[in-house]
Amino acid sequence: MAGAPIKLIFGVDGSYSQHLAVTLVSLLENNPANRFDILVVTINMAEADRWKIEALAGRFDNVTLAFQPFDITRYSHFRTDNHISHASYLRIFIPEILPESVEKVLYLDCDLVVRHDIAALWQSELGNTVLGAVRNPFFVRHGDLEMPAGADYFNAGVLLMNLKRWRELDGTARLIRFIEAHHDHLWAHDQDALNAVFCGEVRELAPFWNFQTSMLWTEPDQLSLSYPQFRGLLEDPGIVHYTTPSKPWHFSNSHPYKNAYFQYLARTPYSDFQPKDVSLGSLLTRALRWPQSAFRDRLPDAYYPTRRLLRQLKAISLGSKA
Repeated sequence: MAGAPIKLIFGVDGSYSQHLAVTLVSLLENNPANRFDILVVTINMAEADRWKIEALAGRFDNVTLAFQPFDITRYSHFRTDNHISHASYLRIFIPEILPESVEKVLYLDCDLVVRHDIAALWQSELGNTVLGAVRNPFFVRHGDLEMPAGADYFNAGVLLMNLKRWRELDGTARLIRFIEAHHDHLWAHDQDALNAVFCGEVRELAPFWNFQTSMLWTEPDQLSLSYPQFRGLLEDPGIVHYTTPSKPWHFSNSHPYKNAYFQYLARTPYSDFQPKDVSLGSLLTRALRWPQSAFRDRLPDAYYPTRRLLRQLKAISLGSKA
């Protein structure tokens, strides 16, 4: 393990401590050749959870881990919805949380698993752009966010951050102003604000580094991939990000990499976890989803072309009725 450590930061609500542990063990197990300097910025994390995560990190000799609580009270008026808590907004304060001497950091969400060595991600060239990020497909709300029509929209769960450039642009203050002025339109919260404020200041990263749940439903050309490249992404993503409110720790979830979450969970202090949403309704939901999920996961070479054909037929049918 030569060279300077990869500087990495998490922002986490205490209720996500278990999921942070899963992300952390997946990262460290799959990156034995890298050293890490990790800061966990927390809101409402119990001391017992911090001890568990410190003990987990202590099993690895390639990481230093520190915790820093953050008082979000001043920004408690920021919009939250459903599974998104105020911890999501911690991203926008990273350049102020870290010392001026830190000019580059990798931010990761806690609802993901790392499956590969991330040295190449860390070494990605940003030039004079503020962020490196992966495109988020299906975005259409450009008008709400005052973005140019057709501008790319990125997912903020994996961010390579050029803190020097961010500070030069007074990014945090601009983001706070935008959030307060566009409260009603921030369906994706700080992610929307980051896209609007830094539009044109983002270097696109490969989908390999942030395989989002929505990518299961996209077409290859929407990610600038050929079909063989898309199939390769499905089979072997570097980072799996469980976007959408349905998460692998939910009983009814049918994500193709659901088992990866539980694989790493078994190696954390939270290994006795059992889903809390087991009910007649969730059993029915899982049963109804199973045929399509099984087709997708077991016969992908048939599933994706079939799905594309059905979409084309639907478009032709709608066109004939117009």
